[in-house]
Amino acid sequence: MLNATFIVSKLHQAIVVSFLSLSSFTIASPTFAASLDFSTWDKSGDVFSNLTETKLTNAFTDGSDDADNYNLSGNDPTDISLLENFLALNPGKLGDDATEGSAIKTALNVLAGDVFSFDYSFSTYDTVSSDRAFATIGNLVFSLTGSTPFSYTFATSGIYNIGIGVIDVNDVVNSSTLSLTNASLTNPQSVPEPLTTLGSILAGSFGVMLKRRDSKKA
Repeated sequence: MLNATFIVSKLHQAIVVSFLSLSSFTIASPTFAASLDFSTWDKSGDVFSNLTETKLTNAFTDGSDDADNYNLSGNDPTDISLLENFLALNPGKLGDDATEGSAIKTALNVLAGDVFSFDYSFSTYDTVSSDRAFATIGNLVFSLTGSTPFSYTFATSGIYNIGIGVIDVNDVVNSSTLSLTNASLTNPQSVPEPLTTLGSILAGSFGVMLKRRDSKKA
């Protein structure tokens, strides 16, 4: 018959090994994701939001810049110097050829590794000059062309001024529309779930118990 002390010792060892294995098992949490509501952002110029999207144009309220009236909000586009000031940009940052436009802005408190993204569609009725759509992060300006998703990863934590808009170029006739949807702030970095910490604590506790038993035996 096996010695009872020997059996207890082996059981303790088995439990410790099991919990040590548990402590090294990390469950990666799902990617952190937060939806952003464009309709709550500050606005300048012709900006219209509904439940699913936000639209910006550089069309005047009286329709004088197009064959049809494409203005959406009843507000005229903003003079370019005022628009750059609204976005906290240095003068001329949107281009020396820019004349007026519309934009939205907000300030985001982000962590290093956070990803800001949104879907957009840019369409223009201007066949004379090339109107532009853009996104700004701090004093950086990014062109938005066509309808590809925009994505930016923050290298450092902090509070960043974020802007998105559309501008008229070289003239104030013929307009363009920028449609925005699905804005989000995500962080793909995985973090340990509580199970990892629990496993470490329990494994440590059983280790202490086994050490005390061996000390008493000595």
